Amino acid sequence: MKEPQHKTPAPDTAHTEKSPGSKPETSAADPKQGFDGILYPVKDPSGTPRTDKVVITLSGSEGGLQTAKRMARFLHQHNVPALALGYFRTEHTEKNLSRIPLEYIENAIRWLRAQGYDSIGICGISRGAEYAAAAAVHFPEITCTILKAPTWFYGEGLIRNNPAGSSCWTYRNQELPYAPFQIRDFTKERSEARAAGDPTRGRREDLLRRIDPQRQDAAAIPLERANGPVLLFSTEADTVWPSAQSGRKLEERLSACRFPFAHKHVCFQYMSHIMLENASRFSLQVFESERAHPDGCARERNSMGTEMLRWIEEVW
Repeated sequence: MKEPQHKTPAPDTAHTEKSPGSKPETSAADPKQGFDGILYPVKDPSGTPRTDKVVITLSGSEGGLQTAKRMARFLHQHNVPALALGYFRTEHTEKNLSRIPLEYIENAIRWLRAQGYDSIGICGISRGAEYAAAAAVHFPEITCTILKAPTWFYGEGLIRNNPAGSSCWTYRNQELPYAPFQIRDFTKERSEARAAGDPTRGRREDLLRRIDPQRQDAAAIPLERANGPVLLFSTEADTVWPSAQSGRKLEERLSACRFPFAHKHVCFQYMSHIMLENASRFSLQVFESERAHPDGCARERNSMGTEMLRWIEEVW
């Protein structure tokens, strides 16, 4: 079914997008609260909605809702209700990835409770995984956390693709601790790299990887504070940042803290940073590992989807 055109909702509203198995609806959140999101409900053949679980999905550093919607559609197609939530570059959110309030998720939790959902999980990819982890740490209402291509520490924000000098995330107007980028002017670095004939030095991936190692421990994500099972997905082929290393560090931290809930780290060999079960063919062509190992990447995506759905239905 072709997806209908969607206009980002007002801050106090979440809309239900028409998808197979559900009817289009509009549900208003508390007028005093705000978030941009699209709800994908699940109903049985009799029209009874599934309300035992719902998963909030979050895009990466590209912002907007497109990736979050793609993640939510995958869950919806497998009978899991989902709320695609935008946290920047949507109509009523910040234009840049800097000082993003956790209150967007807090408001969404409150709204989902009002819709009758019992258990609330969260799934984020890339910088969205960082935002998801921060939310899981702060809000005990989140009882399942799924992180794809994560980092193990909170990072610095970006303003117009340059370091912001501030954290990505805030709660109650207070910045979360963050590890800053080592390069302070990405534009200048790219210009100097071009002049030196070094195309790899100024690539966005290279710049994002160069983070102050002395500040990482202080900005470590205390994921052991999460109030439910944690599933981590990473890949050795990640060229945006070392998500495999981050996945291992997060898993080691949970084990060392004797985390009382189930936790698992699954690391793949070929899949790129685009850890989506239903990633578009066009987006995958950007990454060498995807071009070199299309069959291996396809198998890994299928395995990732199977494990995530098993985790949601059997572990959570």
